[in-house]
Amino acid sequence: MQPSAKRSNGIQMPTKARLGIVGHAGCGHANSHLGFIQDDSGGLAAVLTLWQRLTGVDLTITSVRAEVGMEGSFTVETASGGVATATARRGVTPYEARLAQAVVGEQAICTQALAVRAFGRILGQGAMEAPVALQTAIANAAIRSLKAANPDEVEIFDEGVEGNCGLGACASFRIHGLDVSMMALVNATVGGLGPNEDVEGNVDLYGKTGAMARFGLRDVPTFLIEGKVCAGPISPIIDVPTFLIRAYPTDDNPVVAEAYMRAAKRLGYPAVYREELLQRNPDAMRRLTETMGEKLVALGEELKAARTSAEKVRIAAEVHRFASEDLGGITFMSDDIHRVMGGVGQIPGTTACMSLFIPKAEQLRTVLPVLSTADAGCFADMLYEAVDVMAGEGLLPKAEEVLRQNYRNPWAAED
Repeated sequence: MQPSAKRSNGIQMPTKARLGIVGHAGCGHANSHLGFIQDDSGGLAAVLTLWQRLTGVDLTITSVRAEVGMEGSFTVETASGGVATATARRGVTPYEARLAQAVVGEQAICTQALAVRAFGRILGQGAMEAPVALQTAIANAAIRSLKAANPDEVEIFDEGVEGNCGLGACASFRIHGLDVSMMALVNATVGGLGPNEDVEGNVDLYGKTGAMARFGLRDVPTFLIEGKVCAGPISPIIDVPTFLIRAYPTDDNPVVAEAYMRAAKRLGYPAVYREELLQRNPDAMRRLTETMGEKLVALGEELKAARTSAEKVRIAAEVHRFASEDLGGITFMSDDIHRVMGGVGQIPGTTACMSLFIPKAEQLRTVLPVLSTADAGCFADMLYEAVDVMAGEGLLPKAEEVLRQNYRNPWAAED
């Protein structure tokens, strides 16, 4: 897939929308259970790319300043004047400070990929705090750049989640004759731990509630974007990178999914719609958390009984692998939020989710799915074209009707 080069300038003063576009980066959310591995910055990258096309905002990283030592941090600045600092729990070494310079001159768009470029790979759950801290600083600097470039039109906010330091930005755009509100979001934990994504997607809680209300994002059909992924059931059966569109018929908005699929057909991009995915399961996160806890207990008992160094090394390595990979399947979201909003943060009735899945064979060659600038461009193409489908092919009224039927937002009145 090669991205198209469509451009227009459609930012406007804040107004309530007919359509929403929401994308996030889960800083450090590189893995989950069952072998799930991802670049979880795809949503933010998609929104930033489209935002850049519509406004011309310069997201070039002009400097990375590192504070070396146990109180270490990274400070990233962009050409638009966006500046952000993020800390690493176990400090920053002089060598990590040097490695971080690899991102200078790059666009602050594919934030996880940039951290991987600097450090070689990335893991969450406290396993690799310096790369996650660098990603956090890059992503938050991008958010502040949007405000610096268009101070009157853009609203920024803090996640408002305990232990988190991510930022979000929201603005109104006129695209294909429709008022569209776009939200770019960073989910990031203090210290580079990663990930707590309780307000990912269009979850209407904590620091997001004000912007969600003011820009009309609580109850409009919304295009939600996730990351670049290798996982079942899609990766084992595809031969080329393919957009996966997900919207469970009674929990989400299949008309939004249809707009995505028509956009993919127009663009000639490989895409599949799997309507059986993302069904809400009230007890899924609780059961999985208990299962993960039992696994840790079993590993602890095994370590307790170990006598030889070889045994202890093997068990310690498995504890580390399990924590840095599998536990990403439970750390990213609280049980009560997952019960309603599901695994990608969807207000029921409002959204369909788009991800880019890679073949399993590609992951075996490259180890990590890493989002490229071209990938981000293709995501943005899909969004731009899908809005046109909504505007020009009569899908918006149908999407609004499905929203009325499926809508559930139990926290909407609590702000």
